[in-house]
Amino acid sequence: MSEGNEKVIEIVLDEKRIAVIVISLIAFGVLFSTYLSGLFAFIAPEQGKPLRITRYATTDRVGTPKTTFARGEMVIVNATIEMATAYYYYYTYYYYYTTSTKYLYIVEILYGNTPVFIGFVGHEIPPGGTSTAGIGYSIPMNAPTGTYTVKIFLWSNWLEKGGVILGEGVTFTFQVTG
Repeated sequence: MSEGNEKVIEIVLDEKRIAVIVISLIAFGVLFSTYLSGLFAFIAPEQGKPLRITRYATTDRVGTPKTTFARGEMVIVNATIEMATAYYYYYTYYYYYTTSTKYLYIVEILYGNTPVFIGFVGHEIPPGGTSTAGIGYSIPMNAPTGTYTVKIFLWSNWLEKGGVILGEGVTFTFQVTG
């Protein structure tokens, strides 16, 4: 192009074209966000283990996290459980869960190798959902001091009654002082 030969391109957008562009952008945004949420969703390693514990802690009665308790105090064992949206099948394909899963949230507390408490509560969780559970243990006034071990299990039912393990459990500790 030589100097003085300027061309002007004019784009005219009427309401129809603007509507088509806006709808296209919204559709793209929805598809892209669905894709991203799928990338970050929990995919179970196998069909039989749809649950996982994402957070766990011991707290006092009002929910303050702590790991050292005195005799006579109440220890609340809290956990947040997440259900997968899908599971892997032969490590290449995955299939979506379509129904909620009922489970037992089981807490066992041991001093050394001796169980001192076991508690459980039943819950139900939908695919992709989260659930929070807590179970309290009142430390006896004559309880030995030292380290106590907490084990959390997620089972479909008691194993002796045909239940299966629905997710990996966790183990952690807290201290009891005089």
